[in-house]
Amino acid sequence: MLDVRVDDLHSLDRDVRRAVQELARWRIKLARDPEESADVDPIEPVRRVAGMSTLGALRQLQPTLADTALRDALVPWVGVLTLARLGREDDVAWARAASERRAPFLGEPLRLVTWREAWGGVAAAGTAAEARLWLDAAAEVGEALAATARTRAEKRAEVARRLGWAHPWELLGLGAAGRMRATARRLLDATEDLARAVWKEAKLGAAEVLHSAVARDAPEGWPAHLTTRWLNDVCGAALGGLRFDLPALPAALGAASFARALYALGFATRLAAAPSAMPFALGRAPGARVAHRLGFVFAGLAADVTWQVRALDLPRRTAQRQARVLARTALLDARLHAARLLLGDDDAPAPRDLFDELGARLFGARLDPRLRGAWPRARDDEPARFVALVESLAFARALRDGFDVDWFRNPRAGKHLRAVSAAPASEPCDPEALLAGVEGLARAFEEALG
Repeated sequence: MLDVRVDDLHSLDRDVRRAVQELARWRIKLARDPEESADVDPIEPVRRVAGMSTLGALRQLQPTLADTALRDALVPWVGVLTLARLGREDDVAWARAASERRAPFLGEPLRLVTWREAWGGVAAAGTAAEARLWLDAAAEVGEALAATARTRAEKRAEVARRLGWAHPWELLGLGAAGRMRATARRLLDATEDLARAVWKEAKLGAAEVLHSAVARDAPEGWPAHLTTRWLNDVCGAALGGLRFDLPALPAALGAASFARALYALGFATRLAAAPSAMPFALGRAPGARVAHRLGFVFAGLAADVTWQVRALDLPRRTAQRQARVLARTALLDARLHAARLLLGDDDAPAPRDLFDELGARLFGARLDPRLRGAWPRARDDEPARFVALVESLAFARALRDGFDVDWFRNPRAGKHLRAVSAAPASEPCDPEALLAGVEGLARAFEEALG
């Protein structure tokens, strides 16, 4: 007899929504205080959404024509939540290692710091020399975190195979993992010469490049602090009156901080724009590719001359100079997304020779070998982020074509985003279109920086 727990797909969908929301909250709390959250199982109250029996029952179910799309959308969510449930202990182990105060910081004052504090120090460092000290502190913890990451990756790969997927990335509906890696390498190849040219003055190593990428040399027009009110002031007309929850905004360390905040705004906007009556699994697919795509569109505004002129009230010449600085940061970010896919594959994480190669290509010098396997680290949704990044250029151009260069001030753009968000979030991923998008993105960087 069919497992009755999946007969009511809408009930299962509500439980999936609850599990996804509770899992997200738990992960935020886990990062802040691992010991307080270590014994909490966020999925246990709706345990049926994360198991082999439910997945098998869904696959065997013969729903009505009206419910077929919902059934198909629920299948990967049950797989993703099963991976999360079985990987909870590995997530706790990573959080504990990342929060342990064990890395010596050799700056002023001398002290032991955590992995998270070390990376925060890299971003906040006042000089490249200070950034090097923070990066060295992070490397002290790298090997312990890499061991945890390997254990987690091995488990994810094995569980995914038992659930019927050849690779954990396939649960995101983007195609074969090998094809995704090949596309990531193509992005690196297509932007290699440009990256060498624009980063040549900082090509002394990772600390120097990362310090420069904060974009402190584009200081004009930004407020002293990042607030939700400022985001509404500069993009509110395109939000269509949506109500949404933003994560904690980053500190205003440089112009790149504002690009990050705009990304968070775009991501939250797409999630909030999905119709409330739409089932959760139809409005949001694992990996949140469409939300990441709008996030990249909004983040791209920071490097847009017209946006800087109209939102920051800058002279065009100043805006052009700052847009170039931020385009350089965006180029590094794009190449880091590609590198994470190549180094963070659950089947073969961070081979030594590839780690050395990509470190040199990204930063002009090899990365500290103690970071291998720990950074750059692929997040579970990394393939969706990468595809979203590549697709964002065409989406941004469509907004400009439809609503003019200042679409971010056009209420009709907000209505359009609502209409687009009424479509199911799961979209086919055409590998040929993705490769064409990579070439288009490389050309856009050439136009901005060449």
